[in-house]
Amino acid sequence: MIKSRDFEYEARTHKTYHELKKAYQEVKDSYAEMIFRFALTAEYRDGMTGTHLVRIADYSTEIGQELGLPGKDIENLRYASPMHDIGKLIIPDAILKKKIGLTLKERDVMKKHTTLGADIFKGSRSPLLKTAKIISLTHHERYDGTGYLQGLKGKDIPLFGRIVAVADVFDALTSKRPYKEASGFEEAVEVVKSESGKQFDPDVVKAFLKRKEKIKRIWQATKDIELFVAEGNI
Repeated sequence: MIKSRDFEYEARTHKTYHELKKAYQEVKDSYAEMIFRFALTAEYRDGMTGTHLVRIADYSTEIGQELGLPGKDIENLRYASPMHDIGKLIIPDAILKKKIGLTLKERDVMKKHTTLGADIFKGSRSPLLKTAKIISLTHHERYDGTGYLQGLKGKDIPLFGRIVAVADVFDALTSKRPYKEASGFEEAVEVVKSESGKQFDPDVVKAFLKRKEKIKRIWQATKDIELFVAEGNI
């Protein structure tokens, strides 16, 4: 009789655990989707597509894994990296969507998207949103100290910022813009290599190069999707 009650208790506990686990995953998935859709609003204003955000998340994840980051850091990096340009939501359209070159004053306003983005997450207690704040603020810093807005140098730049800097620039190089054509994959890889120790952390560049084949598959997959859409299939 006692064994029967023990078995029933274990069965109920097991069922409750799995129900809680399922509920947690649903909340987590909804949270991640909400963040991604939030990031999409900034991309649409800038004339970009959602595939850019997917690539940034995937490139950053590959680099972080090669660097041996803990699983929780990888998860935060994946979900926070698409929010790197969220501060552009606050940049005036007259500057953000200007088709000709920006004036020095307009460039200064555009650069502030880093601090504006960080301010959105200021005071958050969520590790994910704290990561988003770091990335927003530091993804335009340069390893040689000539980046913006803080002019941080070397390892003083948070690792998340150093990782997304490589992912973002590589994606920008391989993406078509109104003012330029897209570079080829290998051409863009060579640019990243040439900026090791200057714009980029050499360790992050090494990790990027070690994951080159996986990054190429990500790049090719999303390019195929963009071509499919551009041809009017959707």
